[in-house]
Amino acid sequence: MKVSKETSAKHRDELLKAASRLFRERGFDKVGVAEIASTAGLTHGAFYTHFESKEALCVQVIADETRRAAAPRSSMANRRAYIEAYLSPKHVRDRANGCPYAALAGDVARESKPVRAAFSDVLDNSIDAIAATLDDQDEASSRQDAIYALATMVGALVLARSAASPKFRDEILSAARKKLLETPR
Repeated sequence: MKVSKETSAKHRDELLKAASRLFRERGFDKVGVAEIASTAGLTHGAFYTHFESKEALCVQVIADETRRAAAPRSSMANRRAYIEAYLSPKHVRDRANGCPYAALAGDVARESKPVRAAFSDVLDNSIDAIAATLDDQDEASSRQDAIYALATMVGALVLARSAASPKFRDEILSAARKKLLETPR
């Protein structure tokens, strides 16, 4: 049975959304094509209509999700609000819908060269986008500050997710927020 272009595009989008949530929840290796297709409400065979391999899907998910994650940052004029939302207990608890860097960075090093390259490219672009919003005098200084800010936020989120108690989690988040917010911009 032939599927319309609209239905095909919807199926592809559903596969990407399902894969993104599952990858961020459990990592690339803990999720198979059949589970992704099932979560999207499709058959295993339908997956291969849209992607030649799981690796191709991983590359596309990385590109899509990091673009999506960057959108709120670029539209959020208030730096304080962005940092507070990112370094919040809610974000710690919502790994499946949270930052792809915090959820997937640890897995990427074990992935294929195309997946690592895709992740590296979007990370580099995100750093440039953050640097463009900073008030530094020169480009090199802005980029260095952007790396510091992103590394601090992602690192704090990862550590907070590993904390055994809410008190320890909140201590980690608070320390990172304080350091990032005391730096004038």
